[in-house]
Amino acid sequence: MTVQEQIIAKIQEYDTIIIHRHQRPDPDAFGSQVGLAEVIRNSFPDKKVYTVGKTVPGLAWIAQMDEIPDEAYDDALVIITDTANAPRIDDRRFDYGVETIKIDHHPNDEPYGDLQWIIAGASSTSSMIYELAEASNGVLKLNDEAARVMYAGIVGDTGRFLYSTDSETMRVVSELFKYDFDIIAVNQTLDSISEAAAKLSGYVFEHITILDSGVAYMVLSNELVASFELGDAGTAFVVPLPGRIDSIKTWVIFEEQDDHSYRVRLRSKGITINKIARHHDGGGHPLASGARARDMDEVNDIIDELDRAVRRANK
Repeated sequence: MTVQEQIIAKIQEYDTIIIHRHQRPDPDAFGSQVGLAEVIRNSFPDKKVYTVGKTVPGLAWIAQMDEIPDEAYDDALVIITDTANAPRIDDRRFDYGVETIKIDHHPNDEPYGDLQWIIAGASSTSSMIYELAEASNGVLKLNDEAARVMYAGIVGDTGRFLYSTDSETMRVVSELFKYDFDIIAVNQTLDSISEAAAKLSGYVFEHITILDSGVAYMVLSNELVASFELGDAGTAFVVPLPGRIDSIKTWVIFEEQDDHSYRVRLRSKGITINKIARHHDGGGHPLASGARARDMDEVNDIIDELDRAVRRANK
């Protein structure tokens, strides 16, 4: 029995299924989590299916989360999507259930759960949810809403098809297009930013540092971000911006956190960067990864490592 078949059997077995995803979710976290929930609800109307995690106003257009008591986990199957390691799982009750399943497309550096389905390098976990339904031979049935949120997840995690895109991704997208949802509205919403976000974007373009090697970096301090009054927008929208500059080969955005450490977002047009991310409490895909920096000394270490990696590749 394949791992997909085992997951499908577990979904059939349990009457209550609770689906988690990672903290600070992106569209793929929501797309895979809510997409799977919609598929299960559509396939088994009598099952109790919940999606949990913190509400994210900026992504509320994709889905709303459920609020459930601890007792809901009694006799429940827990499925965690798009989350590489257990500390990042949103809602710490994930281990209250009877069994736990991990579905993810990141490298399996931290195996957890009773059952794991990992396709490291897949463009998104949302596309894997479609493949799971496809492998079920009709047991799991998509509906229009499942297609909508999974498409949003795929577009989000591929950076609008700039990263981690392959023929399988486009095949899944073409299948999702057969369902009735507003494709243009999803694309436009993902691409829209507020006036405040536009002003920060202009600041990034004007102030980003570009090294001779083609490495670029930007440090976003708490004070700087606060000065733009972004509200619920967050700063994720600035991450792809440096890639539009032709001389930049690899870039990194550092965002200061409340404890004065830094969230690190790394991107590349060709140089593999996830190994560098793993050296700094992170990981991810070859061209798109995340990490943490304790202080400015570690920020500078990451910049130096990227610079050396690009210079080696240029020789």
